[in-house]
Amino acid sequence: MYLIHPFYFEFFQHSVYNTLETNKIMSYKYFKSSKKKRASDCSVRCIMAAEGLDWNTAFGKLVETAYKEMDVPNDSGVIEKTLKKMGYEKRKAEMVSNGIRNRRLCVREFAKLHKKGTFILSLTGHVVCVKNGHWYDTWDCGEYKVFKYWEKL
Repeated sequence: MYLIHPFYFEFFQHSVYNTLETNKIMSYKYFKSSKKKRASDCSVRCIMAAEGLDWNTAFGKLVETAYKEMDVPNDSGVIEKTLKKMGYEKRKAEMVSNGIRNRRLCVREFAKLHKKGTFILSLTGHVVCVKNGHWYDTWDCGEYKVFKYWEKL
């Protein structure tokens, strides 16, 4: 049986804690949008998380644009126009090379590269807010690929 000297045990605990603290820079944060269980309100959730709004206010902004466009609030065009009115600028998603070909960044990699600022990311059939290196959602979409994003100016 091996015994660890208390000094080394404390050193080990401290180094593990520091590693965990460092990894908090880019992490998933659970974000519940309302008391009701909704699966299709990602556009509302990302605006809530990005702007610090309540559900009704964020939904109202989307509905206002949807009404003018004669479309539904979670349509990509409605989301884009709403974000533009709120001071976001659309950007192309960055690509990285894996040595053989270029590939899209996933949410986790995007958050690691963008430790400051507020961003709304467009994924396949989903949008998510990344704010200061954390992504906020009701589920961890960290491995999903980013196709385009909006940055708060």
